[in-house]
Amino acid sequence: MLMIATLFAAASCTEQLHEDSQLPAEEGAVMTKVVNTPAGFVEGSLVICLSENAADALSAGDASLVEEMSEKVDVKSLKPVFAVVPGKEDVARRHNLHKWYEVTFDGDTRTAASRLTAFADVKMVQFNKVLSPASDCSFTPYVPSLSQMAAGSGPFNDDMLGDQWHLINTGSSSVANSSVAGADVAVSDAWTLTAGDPRIVVAIIDGPVKYNHPDLSSNMWKNSGEVAGNGIDDDKNGYVDDVYGWNCVNETGNINWKSASETGHGTHVAGIVAAVNNNSTGVCGVAGGSGKGDGVRMMSCQIFEGGSAGSITTSAKAFQYAADNGACIAQCSFGYEGEGAAYGSDAEYAMVFGAEYDAIRYFMDPDNNNSDILDANIVIAAAGNDSRNQSSYPAGIAEVVSVTGLGPDYLPAVCYTNYGPGCNIAAPGGDFYVGNTSNVAQNRSRVLSTFVDNVTDSNLGTSGHDYVYMQGTSMACPCVSGVAALGLSYAHKIGKKFTRDEFVAMLLTSVNNIDDMLIDNKMKLAGYTNGSERTVNLGLYRGKMGTGAIDAWKLLMAVEGTPSITVLVGDETSKAKRYDISTYFGATAGDLTYLGVDCDAATMEALGLKEAPVMKYGKLSLNPTKVGSGKVTVRAIAGGEELGGSEQIGGMEIRRTISILSRGVVSDNGGWL
Repeated sequence: MLMIATLFAAASCTEQLHEDSQLPAEEGAVMTKVVNTPAGFVEGSLVICLSENAADALSAGDASLVEEMSEKVDVKSLKPVFAVVPGKEDVARRHNLHKWYEVTFDGDTRTAASRLTAFADVKMVQFNKVLSPASDCSFTPYVPSLSQMAAGSGPFNDDMLGDQWHLINTGSSSVANSSVAGADVAVSDAWTLTAGDPRIVVAIIDGPVKYNHPDLSSNMWKNSGEVAGNGIDDDKNGYVDDVYGWNCVNETGNINWKSASETGHGTHVAGIVAAVNNNSTGVCGVAGGSGKGDGVRMMSCQIFEGGSAGSITTSAKAFQYAADNGACIAQCSFGYEGEGAAYGSDAEYAMVFGAEYDAIRYFMDPDNNNSDILDANIVIAAAGNDSRNQSSYPAGIAEVVSVTGLGPDYLPAVCYTNYGPGCNIAAPGGDFYVGNTSNVAQNRSRVLSTFVDNVTDSNLGTSGHDYVYMQGTSMACPCVSGVAALGLSYAHKIGKKFTRDEFVAMLLTSVNNIDDMLIDNKMKLAGYTNGSERTVNLGLYRGKMGTGAIDAWKLLMAVEGTPSITVLVGDETSKAKRYDISTYFGATAGDLTYLGVDCDAATMEALGLKEAPVMKYGKLSLNPTKVGSGKVTVRAIAGGEELGGSEQIGGMEIRRTISILSRGVVSDNGGWL
């Protein structure tokens, strides 16, 4: 497994981490085994990776290692991080899930970490890092506006839809004076084709989802094999009373949003994905259905308990639960208190957050595929709110879709969004600082969604609200997860199937151009209290927000296979012509880094090509000399100039196969079929 292999290759990294950590040196300690720093961790808990033999011995009931550890550390418990489901032993072992243990103890955590490294069977020691939502969790209660559209004039009858600019942005000044028509996920027309499908399950790996919320309950995933509250694992899946998901913090089926310190973050995220549409109530979700029970389903994988943060072990367990219980999309709006943006490669992240990394790989393993449409599950994560020039992790993992944030002006939310290498795509996340100057109106430039009415705020007291505005890449991420779920729903409807790589490539190229707008400074309010402004250099974001802004209609067209590109037939003396392929690689195609064009002999012959097609200046260059049809595959990088992977952070390779039709006449509309 990559994580174990890179432990030694990246020894210099662990040595630097150790130098920074100031851990107490213990006799026999091997300090390079400690792979992260003791900052922002759970006291009295460490995560360790054991040798194969030790892990097998423990699972067989051999307690000798626990007894040996207890001589040096006051061990309270040593238990597996992952409860391997019967029948999935092989795939779990493939990703080292059987090797990860959490040890709890009394005494100083730093000292315990040092002492545990002395055991030969302990291959790695990790401080159990504390999670953080990918937003600051501040909120503003919903106040009805003079909505962007008259009630009932939109595609659905939900009374707050007019204030959900991230779904349908008419350019209304009620959102922001700088609001741009079309600066949304372009879902209105997409809903005429599909609004969801209950066979698509999205795991909300976040705070608890209020599963009985009037605008969410009909679209919650329900474990039909479990009887609520009887204290029995009715369906024998290893989890008791897991009706709506699993509380990975307390390891219980009680999804708890009633904590005195609850933030409402998970419920807000869930509403963006799939609040129930066309129910004459509240808001709409991207894939919330048409009011006929056809919305996608949401599984609550709780990794926060109120204001108490979860940790590496809680998020790791959430990915395993989602994989084992039917989710095909993992929606992840969390990170690590800014630290997740500090890693420069997948290998470094895998070393520092190994248990979580292995769980993500487990979720994405084809043997855990939970969709008839794909060959493997998809992870979509928030790029982070640190305003850093790279994606945070886990979003930075090469195979994970990393989402940046935009405001209603179709520009980067410069007050928070990360950008640069590892960032794959942009979506509406809200931007308080482009709102109008009045307090109420200014908040409408954030994202409106569902909420928990018992949440408290230092200024508001108990909110008493089921709908609020929030902002962050936490809100942008579920926009993309919802669009992805919509795309899979449409694939079900029309009988299409894809590999995960094919579908992700379609997702990342179903975008609108934002780079052409990033050519000037952007005036933004620094705070409504004094109305001051600041100038932002938008050039810093050009080509660094991913492939462009997500467009639901374009994704459905890609799923459908429409359109094709038509090119004009020339002769052998004609120069090659360049054709815009932004339909397939997004309107920012000219800014992508291309890896090449694959064209087989059959296509060369069919189109009468004397030279293979190439990419020049972001356009496909070729000269067909006879009427015919064929296919080429264009390869490019989404999210940077170099590929990411084990050695460095970077983009992911995307491949698009384009049908080329050479004809004697090309219509004025560019030959779209």
